[in-house]
Amino acid sequence: MKKLTTFLQPPIRKNVFWPPFLLILAAVGTSLINADFFESSMEGINNFILDHFSLLFSYSSFAMVITCALVGFSPLGKVRIGGKTAKPKFNRISWFSIVLCTTVAVGILFWGSAEPLFHYLYPPSFTSNPSGSEAAAQFSMGAIFLHWGLTPYAIYAIPSLGIALAIYNTKLTFSLSSPLAPLIGKKHRPVLAALIDMICLFALVAGMSASLGAGILSISGGLSDQWPHLNRTFLLPVVTLVIICTFILSAASGIERGIKNLSQLNFFFFVLFSIFILCIGPTSAMVDAAYWGIKSYLKEVLPLSLQWGDVRNSDWSQSWSVFNWANWMAWAPITALFLGKIAYGRTVREFLLFNWLLPAAFCLCWMSIFGGSTLHYAAQDTTLFKNLLETIGPESIIYQVFGEIGFTNLLRPAFVTAMFISYVTAADSSTEAMASLSMKKFSLERFDSDTNLKVIWGTLVGLLAWIMITFTGIDGIKMLSNLGGLPALLLLSGITISLNFLMWNPTKYLHR
Repeated sequence: MKKLTTFLQPPIRKNVFWPPFLLILAAVGTSLINADFFESSMEGINNFILDHFSLLFSYSSFAMVITCALVGFSPLGKVRIGGKTAKPKFNRISWFSIVLCTTVAVGILFWGSAEPLFHYLYPPSFTSNPSGSEAAAQFSMGAIFLHWGLTPYAIYAIPSLGIALAIYNTKLTFSLSSPLAPLIGKKHRPVLAALIDMICLFALVAGMSASLGAGILSISGGLSDQWPHLNRTFLLPVVTLVIICTFILSAASGIERGIKNLSQLNFFFFVLFSIFILCIGPTSAMVDAAYWGIKSYLKEVLPLSLQWGDVRNSDWSQSWSVFNWANWMAWAPITALFLGKIAYGRTVREFLLFNWLLPAAFCLCWMSIFGGSTLHYAAQDTTLFKNLLETIGPESIIYQVFGEIGFTNLLRPAFVTAMFISYVTAADSSTEAMASLSMKKFSLERFDSDTNLKVIWGTLVGLLAWIMITFTGIDGIKMLSNLGGLPALLLLSGITISLNFLMWNPTKYLHR
């Protein structure tokens, strides 16, 4: 009780901590009272945003890709984050492991198989590709390369780099508004700081809760498939409790111990798992998928990114590309706080290599392996895969692929383990960032944020996730988190412009 009483006093930023905390509780309360109304309201607002701001989402995302490339070749690329004498806190393997596992979470585990199948079975009308055709398969790989490659990692890299330079080189406060200093100046920034931090914190808490809920259902489903005698009513709270305790303990143990070690374990698990599938699965189909994916990506990147011709306002573009950009952007600001914080001691070019190019390359390899396998088996029995997608859902596809490959009793438990580690790794870094943002006087020298805040945010996220999967469903709160995509779009656009300001004259704004 004494620790809780101490926590409730400063140094928390009350205007950043309490509004999202209370708004999330209000949203869950509304969802409990009338889940259908809540979900339909969130869906309506989401559709309005996607309908009216789709071009802005698309153009801004593409501008971030171009900015990343320009920064790498500009004088800013030589600048060392933290100054000329700054020394990195992590070796390159540890750093890359943390970056990758913080950003991919459980997304690539499911969408690596499910997304290309969607595009294969339901190709967009503007392509004129027949469902289940070879042309549809080639387009599907290009589309997934777009949605999981350079563009989403540019959405993460731009704010992360802006924050790293602002807090370490310009010596500004640890806030999401700090990278905007070249654009709006230092005098006006405090007015926006609390509002920006509060909105982004709200979006991440909602997003983490929905993501954890989906993760709990997926892990529980995998365990139930492997051991059918397990009681689902008992299984859900147990899985929830284990995940919450694990990521809170990892986050509380600090970045240099818990998060680093768990990320390295997760990364090596990803590598071993993908190599194993590559060796025992349809290897030639995976290689073909990579080839056609690159070829299709190069052909389609401009039309799909900039919504040229019939792509503009198409249902496919709204449902996939624009929705993905909004979702990535909603998560990007808080994630960027963490990625920017751990970039100390690296040059800007190193930062772009490890936060933009290498993670994108890893995801494309992963998508080639799992997407190629899925399309190979779907071509042999299209009806089976279509029925699975429509009757059970996208989470069933990867398990069917395992059944086709063989070694099901080995692959399913390994996949469930990968899901567990992946979510915990992403959640503890997000919890660290949320706690850092909530602190009134966060010290970069101390590096780790307040443990009490990590426990409170982690417990809240876990409790909300359990309530949703038990009583209301996760769709409404997931769409609520996506609402953060619109303010995040404005924030990220501002940071992109700021980076373009200082790109060619870094000494004007930064202490090198």
